[in-house]
Amino acid sequence: MQSILLTGFRATGKSLIGRLLAERLGYRFVDTDHELCRRTKQSVEEIVAERGWQGFRMLERALLQEMAGQQKIVLAVGGGAIEHEDIWQLLRAHYFIIWLQADKKTILSRMAADDKTSTQRPALTSQNLEDEIEEILARRSPLYASGSDMAVDTATGAPKQLVEQILSALVKVSA
Repeated sequence: MQSILLTGFRATGKSLIGRLLAERLGYRFVDTDHELCRRTKQSVEEIVAERGWQGFRMLERALLQEMAGQQKIVLAVGGGAIEHEDIWQLLRAHYFIIWLQADKKTILSRMAADDKTSTQRPALTSQNLEDEIEEILARRSPLYASGSDMAVDTATGAPKQLVEQILSALVKVSA
């Protein structure tokens, strides 16, 4: 089976579902945000404060390029990785890409409940969080849709159920 890449907006379950999916498949799991933090020894917030979003995106781009062609891996990418359109085409050649979706209300609720939101999910714009989510989702959703092989709504259903749904779909695709 092909390696799997999980994409989608913040707080749609990429890390949690990715870990569970990798475990079920016996694949290695890599979360690109966590890997960048490990390599720089900084939080996303610190990277962005020091280098700006453009600097963060440059680090992310290099890591995505490095990850192309990895075997037996579930890769969870940051929500903005989809905007690296040229690298995305390279990733599409090597990964089965799954777009994890959730509505704005679910995303807001999950971000509010997560202690790591402030250090791992710094603001992308100067807007309030609700307006920011709406604006970024409007911009990225067409990219997620055209850049993915399947979509899964994570707003309902327990993570383990969602993993089973993904696994069933993967079996059908592989057949």
